[in-house]
Amino acid sequence: MNKLILLLVDGLRADTARDYLGYVQALNEAGRAHWSTLRCELPGVSRPLYATVLNGRTPLAHGILGNGQAGQRCGPTLFDDLAAAGRRSAVAAYHWVYELLAGQVFDPLAHREAALPSLRIEAARWYWEDDYPDSHLLADAEALRAAQAPDFLLVHPMGLDLAGHRHGGESTGYSFAARRLDQVLAQVLPRWHAAGYDLLLTSDHGMHADHWHGGPLAVEREVPLVWLPHQGSAQAPAGWPDTQTGIRGFVARHLGCS
Repeated sequence: MNKLILLLVDGLRADTARDYLGYVQALNEAGRAHWSTLRCELPGVSRPLYATVLNGRTPLAHGILGNGQAGQRCGPTLFDDLAAAGRRSAVAAYHWVYELLAGQVFDPLAHREAALPSLRIEAARWYWEDDYPDSHLLADAEALRAAQAPDFLLVHPMGLDLAGHRHGGESTGYSFAARRLDQVLAQVLPRWHAAGYDLLLTSDHGMHADHWHGGPLAVEREVPLVWLPHQGSAQAPAGWPDTQTGIRGFVARHLGCS
């Protein structure tokens, strides 16, 4: 039975991923990755696009249109699909993801490790500071995986987005954040593969040199979509998504939910 980790790297441009994720590119050159590019939906800001990846609908359709809609649920998501099929999940992600799934405002003193049993999210680590290090977040994710052995694990690091807002999408600070993430992936991905997990790496949006995103320019919209299976062919699997709204269905199909 397939197991999957979705690595949603916040604010990672497609060209930055190609240029600075050296370990991931090594797997690509070895025939162990399938690399493609998606255009994010609009408006290309974080909370609406987290909802799109999880919900499978555009922001205009699901109604999450800005980052200020705290505590609003985004409707049915891929976690509903997995729960209906009896698959178990875990999450290591920013607190806005909690709000989109739980439909309530995040309380860091109450919800830091809040599970969502109705969605069969049996364990979670939610963070709320944008400067929470990617290395710590991926260590949180690995601890959840090792302890819970979920069928599906969502991992959502924020380091690229923070670096882009601070320094801009053409900066040394931004590219160095990508290099740091790649170094952590080189430590953790072999463990995930050895445990039988496939990895789908993508992003919510890109980043402009002006320190922002949200518009229709390619640097703001184009994000990586990389398939890193634990074994076998790295060609695009059946049902490979060509839009951001297709990620929900791909995850459900890969995990035998549809």
